[in-house]
Amino acid sequence: MSRRRLPSHLQLPIDGLDQDGHGVASYGTRKVRVKAGLPGETVNARVVGRRKGAVLTVAEAVEASSKDRVHPACAFYPRCGGCSAQHLSHARQVEHKQTQLLQELAANQVSYGRLRSPVCGPIVGYRRKARLGVRRLNGDVLVGFRESFGGRIVRMSQCVALAAPFDELLKPLSVMLGSLSIPDAIPQLETAVGDDSAAFVLRHLEPLTAGDVRILGEFEQRHRVSVFTQSGGYDTVRALNSSNAGEFLHYGLVEQGVDFEFSVTDFVQVNAHINAALVRSVLAGLQVGPGDHVLDLFCGLGNFSLPLARKGAHVIGLESSDSSVQRAQHNAKRNGLTALTQFQVADLHAPGTSFDNLTVSPMVTAAVLDPPRSGAGPELNRWLVPTLQRIAYVSCNPVTFARDAAVLTANGFELAEVGVYDMFPNTAHVETLGLFIRVGASTNG
Repeated sequence: MSRRRLPSHLQLPIDGLDQDGHGVASYGTRKVRVKAGLPGETVNARVVGRRKGAVLTVAEAVEASSKDRVHPACAFYPRCGGCSAQHLSHARQVEHKQTQLLQELAANQVSYGRLRSPVCGPIVGYRRKARLGVRRLNGDVLVGFRESFGGRIVRMSQCVALAAPFDELLKPLSVMLGSLSIPDAIPQLETAVGDDSAAFVLRHLEPLTAGDVRILGEFEQRHRVSVFTQSGGYDTVRALNSSNAGEFLHYGLVEQGVDFEFSVTDFVQVNAHINAALVRSVLAGLQVGPGDHVLDLFCGLGNFSLPLARKGAHVIGLESSDSSVQRAQHNAKRNGLTALTQFQVADLHAPGTSFDNLTVSPMVTAAVLDPPRSGAGPELNRWLVPTLQRIAYVSCNPVTFARDAAVLTANGFELAEVGVYDMFPNTAHVETLGLFIRVGASTNG
């Protein structure tokens, strides 16, 4: 079937859902991915492109809607690519994510004990970090996410996924950026929201004029958000107002009695409700207290380290980012936990990295792993010292989680509990928590 003869719209019966939550269909011999299509439906889908041999489409009309279909919360869905599943009931979304996880575990021949009930939270207004595209088009400046299966920025005035105040600031931002002298030289901005404050970083490819600085300053005061500028890499991020140069956002974990400061460019979990639930579950699973030694791999700014230290455990946090280690040390000090914490810079994916070349207690009995999407890496087995009894593995990728779970089970651990945490509702992304216990270790506590 010729590429040139592919029509602009296709009438398609949807056969299933793929890993991203898109409908799966066929057109002749071609695989078709259909955003906003559900199994059992027949849809009229607009063709938007091709990728990896598949035709990419977006459903525009539906015959005989599925019982799982719901009305999207966002007026810009499904054109906007920021969410992929607003047409699917939240219960079915979570079920699909759990199924994907279990299929990956089965494919890696990993068995598990208890399947935890999915943990969910608010499905709108949850996203406290985001990177938004900026583009000038026909005299207007667009601020938002990119289109489904495409690179163009969606013309949108609000975003129900973003945490306040940015959920309602896309239009004011568009107007303000359009009044600057260099609207064509602004490719993106990043938003960050703490418990009681908000900020954004404006990436600009040309210098800002004095007039631009004044306009940004007025926006900062009017909307009570801190403005930072970025002319190059993250090392060029500067506060617009010099009085805010040392300003931090913060979030608290009330149950554990710790509070974190973070910069506008620091990594933090985007969903505050789900992050609190993850921390609570990690503490319950590891069962540590005074006298225990815990290893926190990929520790970031201490999101798990400090709550564990608050329980009285001695915690060693390892992280490849020097700035994150400095932030973790800073947060330990301001929470009065420096005596129970030690943070070091370490590339945990580098060959040969182990206890041998780090100042780490050899008596660790518990560990937390919270790696990037690529997983714990090829050196994982180096950390599995004989004293280690329990591991809480937090993952943002079921594929690499299952792969690493196979490594852990091959090295004497069993997956005692596993469950999904809906960190990114209305998308295909999911957080997983697995509790691994060394075979023969006590499960009481």
